[in-house]
Amino acid sequence: MDFILVLAKIQPKGGCQDSILELANELVYETLLEEGNIEYRLLKSDEDDTLTFVEKWESLEALKRHMGSPHFINFGEESDEFVENMDIQVIDATEIKF
Repeated sequence: MDFILVLAKIQPKGGCQDSILELANELVYETLLEEGNIEYRLLKSDEDDTLTFVEKWESLEALKRHMGSPHFINFGEESDEFVENMDIQVIDATEIKF
């Protein structure tokens, strides 16, 4: 199975993790309803405040549609003041079957 894997790692500013999580609630809910979405999870590190979105998309086109969606744009605009750093990896992947 071919898919696009996205790992979006967010380092919140000090004390801002809860603000990001509150904003992420709508983003995750709406994204799970999108055509072309296979998986969309938000993980919290047990070691620090780092948050990581783990996303699987059927195609690059589906990911691009997501990035143009109102909920994605809204999250980016509203969370910007709470984010210290963000690192995004996009991987074009094929699952290996054993």
